[in-house]
Amino acid sequence: MLLEEYYTGLATLADDAEMGRDFWERVLEVKQAVNKCLEDARNAKTIKGSLAAEVTLHVDDALHATLAKLGDELRFVMLTSEVTLKPLAEAPAEAEATELEGLKVAVVESPNNKCERCWHHREEVGTHPEHPDLCNRCISNLPDGPGETRRYA
Repeated sequence: MLLEEYYTGLATLADDAEMGRDFWERVLEVKQAVNKCLEDARNAKTIKGSLAAEVTLHVDDALHATLAKLGDELRFVMLTSEVTLKPLAEAPAEAEATELEGLKVAVVESPNNKCERCWHHREEVGTHPEHPDLCNRCISNLPDGPGETRRYA
């Protein structure tokens, strides 16, 4: 069973693919920089864990173009409850500079309730009478729901 092929639909992307190896390497560089900022926020007791955080990425135009391709799924890549992209020029003084050129990161504790299923802190948790402890995403993934569609992460 260990060596059985369970999915045959995977293929290597072309070197010039829009979201190919270079794209994901750049995203992982950002993730590493964000991870350091999250660790700093944990050490400062600003947050308890990454899913309790909302991050604002103050980015230059090139980095914005790259990260915006992931849309709302950027939060899954960063393992945070929310990610917002803003221009680098709008970075407040408290935004943490990173080793990555064109990126400053602001980390705050999410004011939202935690979903009991996925642990993301989401605004809608507590608004559904039938499922008061779940977020919209988790409700859609229940057996009687339509399920979520994720494209990248």
